[in-house]
Amino acid sequence: MMEKIMKYIDNNFPNLTSELHLRFELGEPYENGTEKRINQVVARVTTLFDEVFGPDDFIYVYIKDWEITEDIMFGNTTPEYLYSLLSKQYIEEETLFELDEDYDELTDQTIEIKHEYKVKLVYAQVMSFPYREILEGIGNYEQGREPSIGQSVYFISIEKDIVFHMYDDRGCLIHANEVEKLAPLYQTYNKWLVDYWRDYMDSIFKK
Repeated sequence: MMEKIMKYIDNNFPNLTSELHLRFELGEPYENGTEKRINQVVARVTTLFDEVFGPDDFIYVYIKDWEITEDIMFGNTTPEYLYSLLSKQYIEEETLFELDEDYDELTDQTIEIKHEYKVKLVYAQVMSFPYREILEGIGNYEQGREPSIGQSVYFISIEKDIVFHMYDDRGCLIHANEVEKLAPLYQTYNKWLVDYWRDYMDSIFKK
């Protein structure tokens, strides 16, 4: 399972991204920490998720986990919450590394630094796991709410060639390999698009 999805990602969505995507605003205009903000976040992101994936769809839940038990900035106190939500699923795991560069003044050289993280993978039918709770947990993370999910979570359909990624309460990205697959979302939820990126998205979907 892991080898299959990693090969698919490399061939279709390198680094889990693509130039063809929509970026949706979730939390604005409500202030951080307010009930109105989190309610809107959850309502919007679950609406988008339900538009992209049907309950009978089988998708991959791709989790990138740095395995930091408590985030210094946000004080995440529920690092195992995501896995409790997926406890009925088989989770495959692999250790990977990201390379970063830093400058060493003593040696006057650029050095490579390896950052270890875990990829944890679930393949399941949408109706079989509580995706709404997962999305709400992601929304809670930077709001200082519990339970929260600090891991990076990507929902991937190889049948539809779509990657759905809610990065936090501010927004989510939906990637595809063909304009036609995202055009209905662009039209129906156009008011939710992030204004800062609107010109870029218009240049793709108004052709």
